[in-house]
Amino acid sequence: MIERRQIRTGGLCLSYLERGKAAKDQSSLVLLHGLMGCAETFIPLIEEIHPDQHVIALDLPGAGHSERRDDIDASLRTTSEHVRRFLAVLQLHKPIVLGHSHGGAVALSLAARHRDAVRSLVLLSPAHPYFKEGDPLIRFYLSKPGQVFAYIMPWFPEWVQMIGLRRMAGPQSSDTPQRLKPYRDNLRTPGTVLHLLRLLRTWHQDMSGLRKAMRRPLATPSLILWGDCDRAVPLQSAPKLRSHLLHSELITLPSVGHRPAEEQPRLVAELMYAWLQRILPAPSIRYSANSSASQVLTTPPITPSFDSCD
Repeated sequence: MIERRQIRTGGLCLSYLERGKAAKDQSSLVLLHGLMGCAETFIPLIEEIHPDQHVIALDLPGAGHSERRDDIDASLRTTSEHVRRFLAVLQLHKPIVLGHSHGGAVALSLAARHRDAVRSLVLLSPAHPYFKEGDPLIRFYLSKPGQVFAYIMPWFPEWVQMIGLRRMAGPQSSDTPQRLKPYRDNLRTPGTVLHLLRLLRTWHQDMSGLRKAMRRPLATPSLILWGDCDRAVPLQSAPKLRSHLLHSELITLPSVGHRPAEEQPRLVAELMYAWLQRILPAPSIRYSANSSASQVLTTPPITPSFDSCD
């Protein structure tokens, strides 16, 4: 059963979804969502992970059910510090951290600045310092017209918002209003848009800081799952990111866009489990995908391509 919980850490109330219980000899799995998302966007993935695995999906500050305040620092470094404190309060020692999009940048920041805090990384279409394709959109949202658009966007008709959601997915995605709801509810919560705009104002400074933190390449084992139809963070930027990761494996997902955990949750769970089985000692993981990992290469209509660099 997935349960909603809250804790206070660093003067901030953080909310999260939890399934199962932490075990001393097992690695917990911590999920960090993307820019406009929240913990609930991971429910399709959580449902594909074996129920014995302890899973936590955190609402990052300013998102989901976590606290929103005008004085919250939205910078990447501070957000990763909130995650570090969150892990410490819950006594999650060296968890497996999965980050999607902006959550991937938070995971990278955490691993780069606290190199013993994370056992391994799973990065889904991660934002990172080595791509520039998002700059025009950031400039738009920081302009006066862009800020006005940001505040009225949550109140667009559902069918208009569905167009935007599907644009962030691959051609084979079957999105429904149910998939849209967590995004819609999150953006309509007072304080969310202000927090997002505050985050975008420090974006380039944040990425510059992360680039400096990753000058010494990360030794944390990292699995990168990337859709070849990603319009937000292009797959072509993956080699630059991987040049700063000492032990990484890239798996390209054909016909998948920027939301792999929602578009192909079973496949993501299978690939993650198969990879963890190879790189971690058996006692460190406690789950398998609901369908056999041996089916990964034959699951229609996706046949992932593998590119390993150790």
